[in-house]
Amino acid sequence: MTALRNNSSYIIPPPAPPSTWQQFRDRPCLFLARMLYSWRPINLPLLPENPVSIVCISNTYRQRPKIPIGDILIHAGDLTSNGSLTELQITLNWLQAQPHPIKIVVAGRSDRCLDIMKRGTRRWRIEGLESVYWGDIIYLQHQHAVVTCWNERRLRIYGSPYSPMTIPSSAFQYPDSDDIWDRIPDNVDILITHTPPYTHCDSLRGCPHLLNQIWRDPPHLHVFGCGLENYGIEFLHYDALQEAMERIEAVGGGFFNLLMVFKGLVQAFFRPDIKAKSLLVNACMNGGLWNTEREPITVIM
Repeated sequence: MTALRNNSSYIIPPPAPPSTWQQFRDRPCLFLARMLYSWRPINLPLLPENPVSIVCISNTYRQRPKIPIGDILIHAGDLTSNGSLTELQITLNWLQAQPHPIKIVVAGRSDRCLDIMKRGTRRWRIEGLESVYWGDIIYLQHQHAVVTCWNERRLRIYGSPYSPMTIPSSAFQYPDSDDIWDRIPDNVDILITHTPPYTHCDSLRGCPHLLNQIWRDPPHLHVFGCGLENYGIEFLHYDALQEAMERIEAVGGGFFNLLMVFKGLVQAFFRPDIKAKSLLVNACMNGGLWNTEREPITVIM
């Protein structure tokens, strides 16, 4: 047996990602469907005459990434790592020091100080809201707001900290059977949620009810966090190809589902006039043990 010295340091190497062959071997239909979906034509809508820049971050915990200049700063939850009021205030002080004229925040699963369930009921009491200094930060807890930018552009924004139940349970969670998203008003420009919509940047841990809601009324921009390993962006067109891809992702494969993805791709090539309606942003700054340094995502809309 080898003794470990006190001054020794040990680095756990990250696991090797599966090779292309391994991905095909394990789930061939899903692998081919993802490859086909990556070929879809992206038809972006024209920018408005008065565009604004929106900087998106989420799941910062104790990280303090360098944030680029922008008109709006959005934080999509998990402001703390231990859920304490002290750590929350430190994060809020850091956000207040940023130069962005408009700052909008929702909480996340780790922000327990903002969400304590009453014993024996399903109502929530807010303890942290009155115990911290928010400054110029707009905090949204299943609420909407209308903001006016420097160029007189008005944006309708809805923000919510809630996410589907996990084991063990965390803050701001609801049973999978509950659809809490029907409160979102129509024609929202920016939707901010901590949870992703199901099958999009979520490793299948997002909310199906939220996915149904954005199908009913697509936001121009949807910012979220929660899925640490799924940082990035995705454009949604709400067409047959997207529907087929969501189905095959949900079930993990299937030859018939693969054929529907192929059919949807062919239809997309013959319908180049269909524009992307939503931009999804998974803005997780923390990627877990081996991927902790990421850049905030800036969106012009």
